[in-house]
Amino acid sequence: MWAIAKRELRFYFSQLTGYLVVGGFLVITTLALWFFDTPYHLLHTELGSFSTFFEFSPLLFLLLIPALSMRTFSEETSQGTLELLLTKPISSAALFGGKLLGVFMIFCVALIPTVLHAYALDNLLQQNNSLDWGVLLSSYLALVFLAILFSVTSVCASLLSTNQITSFLLGIAGCFVHLYLWSFLADLTKTSGLYQWINSLGAQTHYNSLSRGVWLLNDLFYFIGLSSAFFFLGVELIHRKRK
Repeated sequence: MWAIAKRELRFYFSQLTGYLVVGGFLVITTLALWFFDTPYHLLHTELGSFSTFFEFSPLLFLLLIPALSMRTFSEETSQGTLELLLTKPISSAALFGGKLLGVFMIFCVALIPTVLHAYALDNLLQQNNSLDWGVLLSSYLALVFLAILFSVTSVCASLLSTNQITSFLLGIAGCFVHLYLWSFLADLTKTSGLYQWINSLGAQTHYNSLSRGVWLLNDLFYFIGLSSAFFFLGVELIHRKRK
């Protein structure tokens, strides 16, 4: 599995595509947080809160993670190299996990530099208004859980098509369903009980809870359980390709 992940990482940063995707994410984040007059501008928030970054990031993840994942299997299939991989003495779970780990490692390369924004904001604030780094860590962990769910969904989407653009669009659609569709459907209901139940099916409610530093078991079980379900779905899709 580790060999597959290293192969993915080496591929992305051996050509311009990886640098463009990661660099584009960092540039857009910087412009939105510091330069453009947007609701996410860090200096326009009360007491210089960094929470706007965690409100803005899921929007970018809808594009970033499917862009990182779209070639994982679709390109292998179109070039005929997936058949070669399937003949290797590697399990379907290890193959899917290696691809997933590779995407997640590239995502981490893009996410880690964003800590510099928090550090810069903390230095601009007065001493009695410094950032709460404990809550900040909790919010970053919530982002990681959301990124894992988006990654495993997008890698599954790459297994469904040999065309990278189609895989990219399928990945966006899957991530959009996780993040926004259920809350949209919940808003159409008229009873509070049904509203809460439908809303709990979406990732946004659980992500918002974790990003505020409120760690509840149902939020953790949601991300772990749903990510595991899509992982097993991806493994099953590889099984079918082997047959």
